[in-house]
Parts: sequence; C-alpha cells; structure tokens
Amino acid sequence: MNSIILNFFNDLDFIIKIAFIVFLVIFVKQRITKNWLAITLIVVASVILIFFYWPLIGSAYVVYVLITIGIGSVLVDTFFVTMGEAHGGQQGQGAPDPRQMLGQGGEEQGQSYDMSPEEQWKARQAAMKTIGGRKR
Repeated sequence: MNSIILNFFNDLDFIIKIAFIVFLVIFVKQRITKNWLAITLIVVASVILIFFYWPLIGSAYVVYVLITIGIGSVLVDTFFVTMGEAHGGQQGQGAPDPRQMLGQGGEEQGQSYDMSPEEQWKARQAAMKTIGGRKR
C-alpha cells in the first residue's frame, strides 16, 4: 500500500517536470527567435533547473500554477458568470445591451439610433471635413 502512494507521487513529480519543460520551451521561444541560441538555452536551463535545483524550482512552479489557475477562475467568475446579476437580471440571462453599458440609453429612453443612408452620408462628410479628409 505504501509503495502505491509513493509511486503515485513519483509519477506526479515526473508529470510536473514534463509540464515545466513545456513551460520553459514556450517561455524561451516567445522571447528568443527559433534558432540555435534558443535550443541551447532550453537544454541548458532544463538540465540545470531540473537536475540541480528541482526541489526549489518544482515547489515554486507548483505554487505559480496554482495561483495562475486560481486567479483565472476568479476572473472568469467575476466577469462572465455574474454579469447578468450586476444589471438586476437573473444569472444566465445573457449580456446586457451594449448601449446600456455605454450609458447611451437605447430604446428605454425613447432614442433611436437608426439613420437613413442619406443621413449617414451627410454625417460622414461632416466628420471628414472636421478631420481633414483626403488631400486631392
């Protein structure tokens, strides 16, 4: 029974080492172009960090992953799950109207934002005159 638990922790340690190597590869390739310097740095850093400093690096990496996952779930809960509750609706009701989020009111205030094509053309021409438009 005792060897089963120890083998489980050894396997878990091996999986964490593989995840750390993948993390290291992604980290280096995002910051250094894909050339011989990046490959050399990945190999050297992997050997040094895993074989010599693994007790320190492994525990710090596990804490980093747990914090990252925890913060990610808090952000998802805050911004996506509770969005309907913030506007007085029930949870899962869906996102509010974007005009309400921008404070423009929309249909609730009796304003209409639909413009005819002629009005749109005139508004664009007026905006182009104030900006400067094309130089001909």
